[in-house]
Amino acid sequence: MTDMDAFESVARRVSKWFNGIALASLSVMLGLVTADILGAKALGMPVPGAMDLTSLLGLLIIGFSTSETQIMGRHIKVDFVTMRTPERLRKIFRCISITLCILFFTAAVWRVFNYAHGLQVSGEASLTVKIPLAPFAYALAAAFALMVLVLFIELYHIVRDETNE
Repeated sequence: MTDMDAFESVARRVSKWFNGIALASLSVMLGLVTADILGAKALGMPVPGAMDLTSLLGLLIIGFSTSETQIMGRHIKVDFVTMRTPERLRKIFRCISITLCILFFTAAVWRVFNYAHGLQVSGEASLTVKIPLAPFAYALAAAFALMVLVLFIELYHIVRDETNE
């Protein structure tokens, strides 16, 4: 087993763990929305802060599922432009695309981390139930950092010609 294989194995395990957090967040969100609707309509008592919690859970769902979705090849790809191009040109386009994604997510990690620090320093919290926002922003930065690693691994495999595309 090479160092890259070990690195990839760790990235895959962490991605699966993060995806589990996203699935748990989705389950909690569904329960919360159900309880809020039933409480509001049947009992006249909505769940306090349901909108705050739903928004924060949505952030976890989206952020923590990105790397596993990338590993599984389930992100939307628009390949009708490159379908009829030669394999070598498709590989070049794919490398450029992944490099741009790496640059985007690296910038996102940096900006979200800085934003999280600002939230932490100011002590900003959600409007209704005063949930601190900084931990959620830090979690999103961590999820995007994992996405950067997954993209680097994918780029490595494409450059080494170890892909099935």
